[in-house]
Amino acid sequence: MLTLLTFPGSDHLPTHSPFGMKAMCLLQMSGVSWKPEYITDLTAMPLGRVPVLRADDRLIPDSHNIQAYLEDHGAKLNDGLSATERAISHALVRMIEDGMRLGLVHDRWLHPDVWPVMRDQFFAQVPEQARETVGEEVRGHVRAGLMSQGIAQFDEADRLRRMEKDVDALATLLDDKPFLFADHPTAVDAIAGPVLDMICDLPAPTGLRKLVQDREKLVAYVAAVRAAIYPPQPIAAVA
Repeated sequence: MLTLLTFPGSDHLPTHSPFGMKAMCLLQMSGVSWKPEYITDLTAMPLGRVPVLRADDRLIPDSHNIQAYLEDHGAKLNDGLSATERAISHALVRMIEDGMRLGLVHDRWLHPDVWPVMRDQFFAQVPEQARETVGEEVRGHVRAGLMSQGIAQFDEADRLRRMEKDVDALATLLDDKPFLFADHPTAVDAIAGPVLDMICDLPAPTGLRKLVQDREKLVAYVAAVRAAIYPPQPIAAVA
């Protein structure tokens, strides 16, 4: 049995990690036998992050490498897509992972109404008296990364203008289909659905959350992805 190492989640999300959720969906789509192992200590992880797939004596880091492993072992994650659709799918994955996901990270860590709730979820295993100190230390590193990338340098209106183009691109491509390219999920749905879901799950009414929730077809799409390729919950206790 394969084991997916990733961050814990909540009663709504099997993991708080967008990439961890992507890997879970890809595993579900592949039809393989797998289980999660929730961790918070990353010191022994290749690349120092999760998700990581444990396959026999191998540790496979990064969701893209996990997808390649599954495809090398027979998974048909883009079954039925033309060469052009596969190219567009690849571009969409990049847009979501390097664009919309960063909008999610920004609101989770830097939005003043969202952060206190997410801090208590992200650092639930830290004693309550130390949680704020530990959380602020990590938050400082996240803020520095978002400033370096650029998204945290923009004001709210500018950031939302950029995010709206990504959200509208997904809504336009989805049109009236249940999934982005077919009547069944493909690889891009394994990241698009979770990122949109996590944006809708933000615990305060941010501008980014409103962009997604105002588009009924995207809300319906999230529900379709959850029903089709999310693992059942609860799938494991937090270690």
